[in-house]
Amino acid sequence: MKRILFIFFVLVFALSVFASEKELKTVPKNKTAKALKSVAFATIRSTLLVTYGEAEERESVYTPCSENFPSMPGDFPCNYLDYEGTTLEVAPSSGVSAGEATEASDPEDVYPGGKVIIKLIKQKSPNLNGKVVFLGEGEDQLKLFFHPKGQISHYHFRQTLVIFKWDSSTPIPSLVGLLFVNVNKDYFPEEVKEYSF
Repeated sequence: MKRILFIFFVLVFALSVFASEKELKTVPKNKTAKALKSVAFATIRSTLLVTYGEAEERESVYTPCSENFPSMPGDFPCNYLDYEGTTLEVAPSSGVSAGEATEASDPEDVYPGGKVIIKLIKQKSPNLNGKVVFLGEGEDQLKLFFHPKGQISHYHFRQTLVIFKWDSSTPIPSLVGLLFVNVNKDYFPEEVKEYSF
């Protein structure tokens, strides 16, 4: 029941946001430390310093983010706002809701992004103690890190770290913002941009 409520509230929230009216704002250098401290950047960085080993491959749905969501590095799949990969962030004009399908439906309509192979890492992330999922291969790989309760914490793509800011003061957390952090090879921040919902 909580999962269904979570999906519903994320959907409602996502559909009420219009990315075209908003843009990324660069965080000034003198405010970068405060912005990163608010999301426990040291903990997030520690998850990137580990070499992750054994993984289980699975087929998963790939649902791209709608036009109401900001452009995400590496084409982040919005169905992975939670670990189960069930949170759909769909465009208001879409007639397909979560889990809805008919026999006559074209698979492309039900799964507009298609299907992909993900790697579920068997070990949990250090300090964060959540699930880790890899999507893709090589330099185009997305490394997704989740909170213990299932919401995505952050993901890494090339030199960009995207951090999801959740309001956890209510029983069902809601996404309130994103931090886009350009990092160096040691995962230290070089530039921070912010997006608020």
